[in-house]
Amino acid sequence: MASAGHPSEVAATWPTSSSPCTNKPGLLRGKSSQTLMAAGLARSFVYYAPPALDANKPVPAVIIPHGYTMNADQMFDITGYAAIADREGFIAIFPNGQSGGILDGPWNVGSPDCSSSLGLLPLARGDDQTFLNALLRFAEADQCLDAQHVFITGFSMGGYFANETGCLRPEVRAIAPHSGGSHDLTACASQHKPALLMHFQSDGLIPYNCGTQARDRWLQHNGCSPDAPDIQMVEGGSCEYYKNCPADGQVAMCSFTAPTGGMRNELYPGHAWSGGSKLGMGASFAIPETESASELSWRFFKTYAW
Repeated sequence: MASAGHPSEVAATWPTSSSPCTNKPGLLRGKSSQTLMAAGLARSFVYYAPPALDANKPVPAVIIPHGYTMNADQMFDITGYAAIADREGFIAIFPNGQSGGILDGPWNVGSPDCSSSLGLLPLARGDDQTFLNALLRFAEADQCLDAQHVFITGFSMGGYFANETGCLRPEVRAIAPHSGGSHDLTACASQHKPALLMHFQSDGLIPYNCGTQARDRWLQHNGCSPDAPDIQMVEGGSCEYYKNCPADGQVAMCSFTAPTGGMRNELYPGHAWSGGSKLGMGASFAIPETESASELSWRFFKTYAW
């Protein structure tokens, strides 16, 4: 249930100008499991706020949705985003997708046209954007938020959800989907949007071309040049930063090569969070030998969406 001081049902609008950054309680510190009502459904999530945050100082928020068969605790474990939040001073929110039948997915991601190797993606039926509003209002009740610096990353179907959310929500400042795809972006409510795409080239579940197709769509949407990007080498791969992007619409893609041999235990080879931790429940969705996707995404947000 929601913690003391937080209503069980949260208004489904955000941001709001009626919540000044004064007298915030700052009671939620560290990791906590939370539940609230959004769009008529009970929804759960993991909330993380660094112990040293000043409750009345505006801080960024990063939303980190999980993949199809995963949950919020697994994303907390594999991404290590809490340590970055401690170092950089922001809140991290790990939402749980909708729980339905086996044919229902965790997230409503629109109508993506690049599916998994197992076939079409099952979609959630509820209103996940209202859930995101509720999450931010929940955080805002305890901690002053910087409404200009709200970001979303996400893995696998959570990566699809990051693309969908970036398309729908102008107030989400930048996105960094990992191992996801997208639908066509020509009808997006958002104009330019900084977007970092990340993918293992050998992904055995969400094909690499789903990531490159989403990249190409963001290049077109933002008006970047698709040719001759600047290349930066990273551990186990490289990142391409595209040229002639608008100041508010940098696009980049990081491609990784999955290691071979040894005691590999990815559920689907190459379908994993780059640089992720093998500790905890999410071990089969992490490849620790390659560059940290969490560090890459946060660095991208700070560099191109501030």
